[in-house]
Amino acid sequence: MADVKHRHEEIAEALRADIAAGTYPAGKALPAETQLAHRFGASVPTVRLALGRLQNDGLIEKVPGNGNYVLRPFERITYTNDKSVTDGLTPTTTTLTVEITTTEVEADVQLSTQLRVPVGTRLNRYVFLSRQGTSPHSLAQVYVPCSVAELTVPPTGWSPLGDDIRAQLVDRGIRPTSTVVHIAARLPEPSEERQLRIGSGTAVLAIRRRSMDADGRVIEAAVLVLPGHRSEAVFSTHMPVDEAEAKK
Repeated sequence: MADVKHRHEEIAEALRADIAAGTYPAGKALPAETQLAHRFGASVPTVRLALGRLQNDGLIEKVPGNGNYVLRPFERITYTNDKSVTDGLTPTTTTLTVEITTTEVEADVQLSTQLRVPVGTRLNRYVFLSRQGTSPHSLAQVYVPCSVAELTVPPTGWSPLGDDIRAQLVDRGIRPTSTVVHIAARLPEPSEERQLRIGSGTAVLAIRRRSMDADGRVIEAAVLVLPGHRSEAVFSTHMPVDEAEAKK
């Protein structure tokens, strides 16, 4: 028996073709869900499932109270361990704006483990939300124990991944000598869905980073959330070259 596609998949494919053809150009709103339901002879819940597929694929974003908008192609963020490129971020070719908010929190069990501090320790949390135009692009939360440093951070930054914080620590003579990075692919948490305007089925790269000084003290920990359709991780290994071999 031939495969029978679900109706919402057929609608998603039709809308995907319309977007590719320019019928619905980047930055413009799609027709209302009720209009799409009438066009395709489907129910509104079925149309919402189709729109969810497009949102998970990074083709549209749902703006609360305003509808569904076609996204412009996103610049990809490359997270890398190669210091010859950058300290964690390939330079961007388009303009990203980075908003920073600062709050003081107490370490819960998870942060206590990540920062190696007692539960209840005072921490400064710096939230970096980058945007490409008006659309959210990436999310980074950076934690610094108040006992390590009290930093004055402006409301805007230059690094989508929160490297502003490590730069400020270095300026104060607090230099990271080692960094441990854990990367996992997962689905977004509800708060991440809202902040990044992504679908619940959108895969994200979740990067946990912990930096230590020469004494082994954790000076900074970060949680970076990068939607999978606009990010990648690249790791380089530099093999030692025998000096005599190098002279040949």
